[in-house]
Amino acid sequence: MSFEVYEHDLHGRLGRLKTKHGVVETPTIAPVVNPLKTPFPIRDLREKFNCDLIITNAYLISKYYGEKAIELGVHELLDFPGPIMTDSGAYQILLYGYIDVNPDFILEYQRSIGSDIGVILDVPSAGAKDARYSVNWSVKETLRRALRAKLLKTEAEDMLLVAPIQGGMDLSLVRLSAHKLAKLNYDMYAVGSPTELMKDYRFDVLVDIMAVARMHVPLSKPLHLFGAGHPIMLSLAVALGYDSFDSASYILYAKDGRYITPQGTLRLEEMKELPCSCPVCSPRDISDIRELPKDQRVSLLAQHNLYVILQEIRRIREAIYDGTLLRLLELRSRAHPMMYRALLKLRKYIKLLERCDYATKPNVRGIFFFDENSVLINPKVFRHKKWLKSRYKTGRPYLLLVEEPSEKPYHRDPYIASLLKELLNLRKFLDNFDVLFLSKAFILVPLELSETYPFSQHEYGSINLRGDLLNEFIVFLKTFIEERSYKSVLILISEHFDEKVMRLLKGLVVSSPIKITILSREGSLHEVKKIVKKLLQAQT
Repeated sequence: MSFEVYEHDLHGRLGRLKTKHGVVETPTIAPVVNPLKTPFPIRDLREKFNCDLIITNAYLISKYYGEKAIELGVHELLDFPGPIMTDSGAYQILLYGYIDVNPDFILEYQRSIGSDIGVILDVPSAGAKDARYSVNWSVKETLRRALRAKLLKTEAEDMLLVAPIQGGMDLSLVRLSAHKLAKLNYDMYAVGSPTELMKDYRFDVLVDIMAVARMHVPLSKPLHLFGAGHPIMLSLAVALGYDSFDSASYILYAKDGRYITPQGTLRLEEMKELPCSCPVCSPRDISDIRELPKDQRVSLLAQHNLYVILQEIRRIREAIYDGTLLRLLELRSRAHPMMYRALLKLRKYIKLLERCDYATKPNVRGIFFFDENSVLINPKVFRHKKWLKSRYKTGRPYLLLVEEPSEKPYHRDPYIASLLKELLNLRKFLDNFDVLFLSKAFILVPLELSETYPFSQHEYGSINLRGDLLNEFIVFLKTFIEERSYKSVLILISEHFDEKVMRLLKGLVVSSPIKITILSREGSLHEVKKIVKKLLQAQT
C-alpha cells in the first residue's frame, strides 16, 4: 500500500492513495453504487463526474450475481474502470441487525471479484437490533474478525484492506477499538456507524468519536468515515484528519425530493429557483424538473446532488492547498446551529489540530478571526502561546507591553513608529527591555516577531476580550510576567480599552509582587521615555 501525504492544513491533508486501478486523490468521496439499480449509468461517475473512487456492496453482489461477478470482475460488472471499494455487508447489519454470511467468505469474495479496497465484515455498534449485540460485544467481535482477516491475508495480495473502528458513542470503547486495530497494521482504517448521528445533526458528538479515533490511528494510514456525504459537514471531518468518505445521500435525497446545497438541504416542491450552476441546473428552471416523470426527476436530482458534493470535496482540497481550511469550516459551521456547536467542540481537540497544522508555507494566506471563538479554536494561536511559554527566555529585567495597533505590520502605526524611535535610541534599551505587543488573538507578540507570519497577516472581525478569551488573556499574561521574574513592567494601553479588561489589569497590578505601571497610550511619549530612562539608570 502506498499513501503519500504532500500538504497539510489543520489536521486535513492532501494525499495520494495508490490502488491497482489507479491513484485516488484525497480527501475524496466515494459515491455509493447499488449494484442492482442506479439512477444513471455508472460509467457516468467516471466520464461526467470525474470520480476517482466508488463504493459498492459485495454482500449484495454475492447474493444476486454470485459466480458471474467472479467471472466478470467487479469493474466489468459495474462498467467502471477506476478504483472500486467494496463494503462487506455491515450496512445491512446496521439496518436489520443480522445477515447470514460468513466473514471469511465475504472477505475472499471481495478478493475474487477484484476489489481495489475491501472491508472486513465488522459488527456495527449502532446497528444492534438484536439483544445479543451490545456495543462492547461489537467491538470485541470486530477485533476478533480483524485479527483473523489479517492472518488470512497473503503477501502477494493487492487488495487494500480496511479495518472499521467501532464503539458507538462510548469513547472509551472507540479508543480501545482504534488502539487495538492500529497494532494490526491495516492498509486503511474507517470509523463505522456514524449515520444515525448525522441524521439527527449530532455533529458535536461525532466530533468526539472522530477525534478519539484519529488520535490512535497512525498518521501514515488513510482514515475513512462511513456514511458521511452532506457537504455541510465534510470540511469538519477533513479538519479532524479524515481522508475519504462514502455516501448514498445523493440518491436517497433525490428520491425524497431533496435538493442539496453546500449550506443545507431544500425541498424541491418548496423552491422558487435553482440556486446552482451545475450542468443539471444551468439549462433548466425549477418547473422543468418538477414536471418530469418521477424516474427522470430523481435521476436529475441525484446528479445535481452529486455535483454539489463533489464540488465541496474539490473546494476542501483547494482550501488545504491554500491554507484556508479553517476559514471554510467556519463558513460551513454557521449554516446550522448544530454545526456551530461542533465547531466549538474543536477547542477540546486543539492539540490534535495543531500536531499536523502547518507553521508556514511558501505562499501563506492571512488568518481571519471572525469572533472570539475563531481565536480559541485556531491551532496557530495555540502553537504561538505554547512556543512563547517554552522558548521566549531572554533574561532581561524589564518588560514593556504595548497595545497592538490596528495597522500591520505594527511599526507602520504612527504612534508605534514614534515610540520605537524614541526608545531604541536610548543606550542599552534593548539589553534591558523585552518589548511585546498586547494582542487580542495572540495575547503577546514579541517585537522581534511582529513582522513575521502570522502576526502581520491576520484580520479581526468583531472580537472583544470577554468570557473564556478574556480569562486566557489575563491568566497567560500573569503567568508570563511572574515566571520571568521581571523587576518592573510598563503597560501602554488606549484610553478606550475595554473597562472590564482594565479592571482585571488593575487587579493584576494590585495582586502581583512585581511592580506594574499602566499608562495611557495617548499620553506623552516624553513621560514614557522618562520612566524608561529611570529604570535603565537603576539597572546600571
